[in-house]
Amino acid sequence: MKALVTGGTGFIGSHLVEALLKKGFEVRCLVRDPGQLKWLAGLDVETVQGDTEAAAGLSAAVAGVDYIFHAAGITKAAKARDYYRINAQGTENLLDAALREARQVRKFVLVSSQAAAGPSSEGIPRREEDDPAPVSDYGRSKLLAERHALAVKGDLNIAIVRPSSVYGPRDRDIFVFFGMVRKGFRTAFFEKRQLSVCFVSDIVEGTIRAALEDTKSGDAFFMAYPDVLDWDSIGEAIACALGVKARRLVIPVPLMGAVALCAEALSALSGKPALLNRQKMAEIRQRFWVVDTKKAEEVLKFRARVDFQAGAKITAEWYRLHGWL
Repeated sequence: MKALVTGGTGFIGSHLVEALLKKGFEVRCLVRDPGQLKWLAGLDVETVQGDTEAAAGLSAAVAGVDYIFHAAGITKAAKARDYYRINAQGTENLLDAALREARQVRKFVLVSSQAAAGPSSEGIPRREEDDPAPVSDYGRSKLLAERHALAVKGDLNIAIVRPSSVYGPRDRDIFVFFGMVRKGFRTAFFEKRQLSVCFVSDIVEGTIRAALEDTKSGDAFFMAYPDVLDWDSIGEAIACALGVKARRLVIPVPLMGAVALCAEALSALSGKPALLNRQKMAEIRQRFWVVDTKKAEEVLKFRARVDFQAGAKITAEWYRLHGWL
């Protein structure tokens, strides 16, 4: 079996490539610069130079593959239009190329996001059949990517994976929180906040299941560890993983909004995306990001296995081993 992976040099994509290789897949990766393979360096993968954003190299990338895993995209951008250009238009470009190989392609798996569906309500996890209500341009761009995929579900076998907040080795976003806790502070909020999370190896396993299981074209699947977390339990688990004591630091959301504005102004000057900006604040203001995982359990026979305490320890150890901490 031969698989194409886009975004293979990134966080989730690189773990996906490794897992596919272990399962005996031949793996081809679409990369912008074959000289900058990052986590792919040394792996037995075929590379094709190209870019979904410009549709460059896509015909060569999809030729002869059985499965397409589209994990490329951006979670941060200096300008809102970049989300749509890369996440949505890039997906449409890849779908167009895949349609030309439709007889060969067994399944096209789109790695979307919980953000495409939007936040949940207190005590009511998000389900796949709920009407989407994204609150950020990132979420809206991922939802548009899903709609591009659904538009061709009669011609391509489509599966959509919606990961919750993903963490693990190589992740730079949660690394910020590990860094804060190491300095003795763990983030908390005045009001109750809950979220679903998932360790990267579980997301990868669920994504591969979505490709291999017999599913209805166009089906979407939320993926997360079943237990719901709050910010206190996250901070405590990270402190335990690092072997430190951390004081509970309550951050008012309005203050975070002011910091986001400053960070966004600096981003406009530098041209580099800010970790915290108004887009991210639109998501942070939502108190509940919880998903229902029953559909993935029933249809894909997939259930995440790594709880946050165990995942935080694995992640902390990787950060130490690679000199991040």
